Amino acid sequence: VDITERKHAEERQNLLAREVDHRAKNALALAQSIVRLTRGEDVKAYVQSVEGRINALARVHTILSLSSWQGAKIGKLVDEELAAYAMGDQVTLSGSEVQLQPATAQTLAMALHELVTNSAKYGALSTLSGRLALNWEVDDDLLTLAWHETGGPQVQKPTSRGFGTRSVIASIESQLGGRAEFNWRPEGLICRLSVPLSPHLAEQDGHQSAAHA
Repeated sequence: VDITERKHAEERQNLLAREVDHRAKNALALAQSIVRLTRGEDVKAYVQSVEGRINALARVHTILSLSSWQGAKIGKLVDEELAAYAMGDQVTLSGSEVQLQPATAQTLAMALHELVTNSAKYGALSTLSGRLALNWEVDDDLLTLAWHETGGPQVQKPTSRGFGTRSVIASIESQLGGRAEFNWRPEGLICRLSVPLSPHLAEQDGHQSAAHA
């Protein structure tokens, strides 16, 4: 009896089970780090912060699941994270479409969530007069996003980095081998994120960052 097809089916099933196990453990690890590292002035603020970050993680997982975890389009990712503010003319988005690897998509989604949350609390998105321009481009396998706020309350450079800023920098630099730069201009924050799209390039950049640390 030819059992080749059955063997192949069993192998595919085992591979799928391992993938599901890996993704579940990864999601739980991310959720655990969110709960552990989040700070709040009181219980209500803490719960809101945790819920916001978990929801951001859930949104990107939904996007990835629709592509069978092959990746996520950056336009869709940005739309999901900025949906609450993109109905009017406060937000302008521009950039060419690019497919992100799952790990890159997850990290970038969390970074965008922190940026938009900060802007909604203290920056341009906290007032109707505020404006946000988010532009991105790809050059030689390097994705660069420019987050540009204007028209909001006068900005003062923080005396210390909050969780949001620290997490953006740490996730982009340590997890993706990229770079996160903040310019706290009085007229509005400018944040520039540079992310290698190639895993090999990201690994090289990560080693270089560690060497200079």
